[in-house]
Amino acid sequence: MARKVARRAVKAATPVRKARSRRPSRPSRPSRPSARRPRLRVRMYRQGLGDCFLITFGVGGRERHMLIDCGSLGATTTGVKIGDVVADITTVTKGHIDVLVVTHEHKDHVSGFNAQRDAFAALTVDRVWLAWTEDPHDALAQKLAKRKEDLATALVYAARALKADGSTAAAATGLALHDLLDFAGEPDALGAADFATTINAAMSFVRTGLSDDVTFWKPGTVVEESWLEGFRIYVLGPPREAGALGDTGENAGADLFSLTDGLRCGAAFHASGRNAAEYEAGIEREERDDFIAAQPFDRRFRLERDRFAAQPGVSSAYLADAESWRRVDGEWLNIASDLALQLDSATNNTSLALAIERIADGKVLLFPADAQQGNWLSWHAASLAWSAAGDGSSRPVSVKDLLARTVFYKAGHHASHNGTMKAHGLDLMKREKELTTFIPLDRAVALGRHPQGSWRMPAAGLYRALLEKCEGRVVRSDLGWADDAAAAADKTVERELDGLATPAEWKKWKAAQKAASHVTVGPLFVDFVLS
Repeated sequence: MARKVARRAVKAATPVRKARSRRPSRPSRPSRPSARRPRLRVRMYRQGLGDCFLITFGVGGRERHMLIDCGSLGATTTGVKIGDVVADITTVTKGHIDVLVVTHEHKDHVSGFNAQRDAFAALTVDRVWLAWTEDPHDALAQKLAKRKEDLATALVYAARALKADGSTAAAATGLALHDLLDFAGEPDALGAADFATTINAAMSFVRTGLSDDVTFWKPGTVVEESWLEGFRIYVLGPPREAGALGDTGENAGADLFSLTDGLRCGAAFHASGRNAAEYEAGIEREERDDFIAAQPFDRRFRLERDRFAAQPGVSSAYLADAESWRRVDGEWLNIASDLALQLDSATNNTSLALAIERIADGKVLLFPADAQQGNWLSWHAASLAWSAAGDGSSRPVSVKDLLARTVFYKAGHHASHNGTMKAHGLDLMKREKELTTFIPLDRAVALGRHPQGSWRMPAAGLYRALLEKCEGRVVRSDLGWADDAAAAADKTVERELDGLATPAEWKKWKAAQKAASHVTVGPLFVDFVLS
């Protein structure tokens, strides 16, 4: 069911307002409170390692529904299926979603749109919101897409080469590469053209198959529309600067694009089974130059394995697997897992990040998706401010002000160590007596990824900081309320989190959890209600 997309430019006049490039001279205040405070409910589904949030505005009255993402990499702990999630969404919304938000193109955020395509196609979706990075008519977006495509191509070749290598070390690197690529496409793709088939299909379906009203949002925009009475939404990210998008908080400053061609050529050579001279003779000149430049040593200092073995006096034992430490064969391909991690993080940084404000009292709910360092920092740029209407006039709003009024936080990137900023994020959230954090994850699934135990979600240090900031009101989609008993009893998945806090701290936090009547934990979902 294809629809012609009516592309909305965010510069359109009211009700979409573009930010003014100035900062407030004094702390901004929310609009004057009114007697009418429409209720809001956030429903976090428990479908495992992935995001799916249903936000209902005006609960108990004229309800409006926003769905943010629908995906999963598996639910070992809860066993909740995407089909059950979509069935509940259909029931709650009565088959009518006012706005569907898809934050970025990762499987744990979009796989449900493929797996439950018929169910989504049967829904009425008024609007689709995407980040500007998904706009096929945006020149910078096209450049970013080409960069990711080139890097993915290189990594597919590298995965094939590692698989062909056969060594234990190559197999371990290949598994790590496989699991990282699983976020962005088909890790077992036979060819680069097949790599992102399902992700592209899901994004195409979202862009063209659900609504005629599709908007690609840019940072600095404030959404105030009649259908969203009583609320306004601030578009925080992704940033429009390539440098900010590339700042993932790890390997800062790495130029992934410059490494792509060399890795692609080298991986193709390794998979070919030919020696370097034969490979060089069979490829085009431009590709040959890239291949030569990517080699770890100048050709004057290289000796091909078969030529070396043919020399008089060379023992076959020297070429045995046990002596592989003496040689530089395919070890340079091990950088592929690092590049895959950077591809994963770069995609996370294109996340559409939103802050939802209830106008009557100024309380804010923060949904950063999987934004990483460059995305977060861009919200604080001196050139970026949001203009919100209030009392008949407009006023500038800063991200510092929005964070200070945040009462609900959807933990960034499943509470990984680089998905939440400290000084520019959590430290600025001042509503400790109200703040509640929801973490969408399945720790068992995360730790089962390769290298096993490396995907620490939640990261212990951040987990502790969230518990402190929220005074215990932290909910995980795999376990429900954060609980020391789970860590003490589980010596495999939760063992790293055992002893995270003192018994006295846990006693205080559990009392706060018990008093949090606005949070309800059920087998299929967890609800947060802003009354």
